[in-house]
Formats: sequence, structure tokens, C-alpha cells
Amino acid sequence: MINSGLHVPVFFPAGLKTLGSFATISISVVMYHRSMRSFQTDKNQMTWTSSLVYFLWNFLLIAPRVAAIALFASTLPLGMIAVHFICLWLALIFWAWRQETDFMDSPCGEWLYRATIALIWYFSWFNVSQGGSRRRSIIYHSMIAVDIMLLLGLWWWWRHSDQDPSIFGMPALAVFISVGGSYTVGIMVMIAYYKILHPNKTA
Repeated sequence: MINSGLHVPVFFPAGLKTLGSFATISISVVMYHRSMRSFQTDKNQMTWTSSLVYFLWNFLLIAPRVAAIALFASTLPLGMIAVHFICLWLALIFWAWRQETDFMDSPCGEWLYRATIALIWYFSWFNVSQGGSRRRSIIYHSMIAVDIMLLLGLWWWWRHSDQDPSIFGMPALAVFISVGGSYTVGIMVMIAYYKILHPNKTA
């Protein structure tokens, strides 16, 4: 085999695939949101500029959320991520119940709906009840930000007991800063979207 002498960082192929997966999820969220608005005649439609920014802030929020969970699950015992998921999922079900959702014809169907919503909320936020969503969004993103820092902190602490504290060839510190910084930037882009590019602002 001929050795070309070129060294491709370990992060490049794996990281590219990971970023592609996050982008696909974010595109799906954008298309869902655009479709929902197109079917509701009382809602202002999204422009392509607002859709692009909507994609960007979802990407910057979903990617670090999934990355933090993956890092936590890849290092710590499997039982710990199961406990983490169940505890947070139950708390999110309770929160959905507190928002008095009423979309199903039966109580069992409504609880199944709330359980499904809580599963989605474990990764990404969307409003499920009437009225302004600002306060609920602030509560959700504050809670998830704390959770991400908790997961990263536990991963950092556990990883430093290893002789090679790196992931995909990147130093653990760079990963920690990238994941935490991405969520922070995502929040800032989301605020800019609602302040400037939300359909109610651009109509």
C-alpha cells in the first residue's frame, strides 16, 4: 500500500458525519415549522431568510444537546444515562401536564401525547399550548443548559481518569468549550430570530 504522507485528523470523517446528522435533524424541524404555518391561514409565513436563521439556531441548540448526551453515555456506565433519561423525561411529562394540553379524545391518549412531547423535549423545544411561549421557552432552555453542563461536567470528571482524555482526536477541553459555547451561541441566534426575523416581525 502506498503511503501518500497525508495525515487526515481522526475528527474529520467522524465529525463530518455527525455534523451532517445534526443538520438533517435541524432541517426537518424547519420544514415542520414551515409546513405548520402554511396550513394555518391566520399565521404569517416564514421567509427563506427567517427559515435559514431558524435552522441555524436549532442546529446550534440540538447539536450540543445530543453531543453532551452522547459524551456522557460513551464514558459513564449505561445505567446512569438510563436513570438520567427517565428522571428528566418524567419531569417533562409533568410539565406538559401542567400546561393543560387537551388534544386527544381520551385521558389515556392525552397522557400518551404528553409522554411523546416529553420525549421530543428531551432533545428540542417547541410550544404545545396556547399563549405566549417566551416564559416557557426561558424555563426550558435554562433547564437544558444546566443539564448540558451537568452531563459535560460528569463526562469531564470521568474522562480525566483516563490516560487519553480526548474524543475524535480532539482534546477534552476543546470539546467541552465547543459544546457549551455552541449552546450559548444558539440561544443568542434564537433571541435575534424572535427579535428581528420572526414572521410576526417581518409581516
